[in-house]
Amino acid sequence: MFKRLKWPSWAVFCLFIMGIYFFISSGADTSLQAFSRTETTSPAAFPGLNLETRTKETKSYTLAISTPITEIENLNKPMKEWIQIQEKDFLELVKANRQVLDSEEFRAHLNIKAEPKKVSDTMYTLVFEAYQYTGGANGQAAVKTFTIDLANQKMVQLADVFHMDEESLTTLRTMITNQIGQKEELQNYLFDDLLDEALENPSSWKWSLSGKNFTLYFNEYEIAAGAAGAVKVKIPVEQIRSLLKDEIVQHLKLPEPEASEPETAPLDPNGKYIALTFDDGPHPKVTPLILDILKKHNAKATFYMLGSQAQFYPALASQVAEEGHEIGNHSDSHADLSSLGEKEIRKEMEEASTKIKEASGQLPATVRPPYGAMNEDVKKIAGMAHTPLILWSVDSLDWKTLNASAIQKIVKANAVPGSIVLMHDIHKPTAEALPDLLTHLEKEGYEFITVSQLLSLQEQEVTGTFFGKRS
Repeated sequence: MFKRLKWPSWAVFCLFIMGIYFFISSGADTSLQAFSRTETTSPAAFPGLNLETRTKETKSYTLAISTPITEIENLNKPMKEWIQIQEKDFLELVKANRQVLDSEEFRAHLNIKAEPKKVSDTMYTLVFEAYQYTGGANGQAAVKTFTIDLANQKMVQLADVFHMDEESLTTLRTMITNQIGQKEELQNYLFDDLLDEALENPSSWKWSLSGKNFTLYFNEYEIAAGAAGAVKVKIPVEQIRSLLKDEIVQHLKLPEPEASEPETAPLDPNGKYIALTFDDGPHPKVTPLILDILKKHNAKATFYMLGSQAQFYPALASQVAEEGHEIGNHSDSHADLSSLGEKEIRKEMEEASTKIKEASGQLPATVRPPYGAMNEDVKKIAGMAHTPLILWSVDSLDWKTLNASAIQKIVKANAVPGSIVLMHDIHKPTAEALPDLLTHLEKEGYEFITVSQLLSLQEQEVTGTFFGKRS
């Protein structure tokens, strides 16, 4: 056959052969050793969700890609598109590094796995983790999340999960920042400016939700140095319940929060009890820190809130109550009540009680006048409302020193059984002082109770002015 070809045909044939060689040497890997396989499974725990696993092996690279598939194409499309981008980028790097890959004794790898997390019977979060290695010292990792609602055939956005008002977002950001700050492995690697930037736009967050946790994912280098690797932050769902939309609470089938009630077990009259109190909050950054520390020490405290602050941060006020702490009335605007007339005093107290009750669900049982300032009018109006006026026997002076060590020193030196300790949940040094201070008091045999519990133990009148015991 070749003998019958004239010269122009030979030229065409040679060009054809050269084209095939060029495609093989610079394009896709068509090695005879290459093979691929696709398998589909249906996880019993995730009805309506199939898992397609595609594997491929060539002389130059391997692929292992898991793709969740539903019967709803508009849900499949964004997940498939993200996977296609990852695969395309990987193959382009393989092509660019072909000479190195062919000369070395290793192959490039791309692994994409999808881990489903159940929000409800018809809502799942799918966490994709992609890892690729195309040479060099380290591979590259990336995380992407999708939350799908099979019943309503839609992708679930963060705005469908959380209340997106500024207060709720500030509270959520603070919780995330606090959790990250507690990770010892990040202490020398975290970049605060990158973290602030990553948290600025909630629509860009990579998140998952389950019946146990809300989880936020950060890629390598996104908020910390490369040595820290990828960062994962988990916040228990019960801590963010007040920030969740009602529909999501129903999907998660969260139990109704237990109403805050006084402890039924009687207190030991000879026990070593102390009442920690925090004024002027709630504060969007400091109050969550203090709540977290108190929880770790199984300590109950009394928060003397301003009505205006409770109204401005209702989710935090609600969290304080839900975690079993007592809330007291600290006036509406932190006015010096002793300088006001009876009408203004009554207004400050009543408006604060109303706002605190609306925000937290708890009606304040006691009043702490701002600055500890009071006169006969203040006593008279508090007495008419049957609300004790609570001062303190130990002033931590946290507002003055703004120093954790100084706060610890003052309280340790002056605390006695029956003390009421004055602190503020608006100063970060107060939160910084608490872990060591609580540990010290625990070693001394103290238990932490609310002001109302302390009053009941001391068999005080329903009304009156109380300071707690002094050293």
